[in-house]
Amino acid sequence: MALNESASFVASLLLAVFTFSAMQVLKPTLSASKAATVGGGAMGSLVFLFLLTAVGNLEKTLLGRHFAARWPEVSLCLLLSAASAGSIHRVCATTCVVFSLAILYGVHRVSQEVYETSGADASAAGGAAATERSKKRK
Repeated sequence: MALNESASFVASLLLAVFTFSAMQVLKPTLSASKAATVGGGAMGSLVFLFLLTAVGNLEKTLLGRHFAARWPEVSLCLLLSAASAGSIHRVCATTCVVFSLAILYGVHRVSQEVYETSGADASAAGGAAATERSKKRK
């Protein structure tokens, strides 16, 4: 069962906080070896995914259903997740960025497949949007 945007915002924000808390509790373990620091980066990338989901759902709740997260929001989530991973170890921050970019690519591909419109629909929608903008200017 899918959650609505406001419930998904709360759930993903809680998951981000819990993941960050787990990283802090496991800090000695995550900074103990090379493999563990890579695991810490992977946990940081989960923080990125949960934050991005929370921000996207918050924007959809507040600004409307057709609003999507753009580069400023993605950059903010990436910065926060890298900082959270960097509080564990510097290598965690680096691997967090790499894993987060891979997750971002995957999320983008899924988004394109789910929300993709046919070429005729997209051009009609673009034409309608351009007509609407020109009406607002007058």
